[in-house]
Amino acid sequence: MENQKFQEENSIIQIKQLEGTLDRTRLNLTMMKQNLENLSVKAPVSGLLSRVDVEIGASIIAGQNIGQIDDLNGFKMRVEVDEHYISRIFPGLEGSFEFNGATTKLVVSKVYPEVTNGRFEVDMTFGNKIPEGIRRGQSVPVRLQLGKPAEAVLLPTGGFFSDTGGNWVYVVNKSGSRAEKRDISLGRKNPQYFEVLSGLEPGEEVVTSSYENFGDKDVLNLQ
Repeated sequence: MENQKFQEENSIIQIKQLEGTLDRTRLNLTMMKQNLENLSVKAPVSGLLSRVDVEIGASIIAGQNIGQIDDLNGFKMRVEVDEHYISRIFPGLEGSFEFNGATTKLVVSKVYPEVTNGRFEVDMTFGNKIPEGIRRGQSVPVRLQLGKPAEAVLLPTGGFFSDTGGNWVYVVNKSGSRAEKRDISLGRKNPQYFEVLSGLEPGEEVVTSSYENFGDKDVLNLQ
């Protein structure tokens, strides 16, 4: 009976020791899982990973910046505008641009009045859904609605303007053999066209390249 009592007490002690070992094993397993989770890089916000600055084998410490995440709900457009229009740009002005075959609307949210190299900047927010596939740093031409649409005679921009100031151009005759100097008057402009106020008729052909090598000649022989 004493031997059985000893064996029973000894078994209780062994069970307690085994339970302690099991608890320590569970604790070690939990710590290993935490260490394994620490090997995963977690971003502070959800979004689009647009830049990664890591190399295989590199040692990274907690809190180190290894990339950039773009918040897809925080995109805006930074637009450069010719200083000629600075008095006509204001918050709330609408615009648009083409992306992936669809037209996306924009609204001016902030105007930066400082002019640098003949241009000033404005911030524009998306008026509706942000187009899918857009990335930070992309460049697209933006159209600003400065007034009501109207018909006008348009002249493509070109090197001629720097030589004539837009006061005259060489107009090609119907046969294409000669180009004669003619006074014109230009109005508004955008990156692609000048608005012609007078001096040209729709359909007339104009030499829009640089006039630097033409001197002061009134007529050019194109044959």
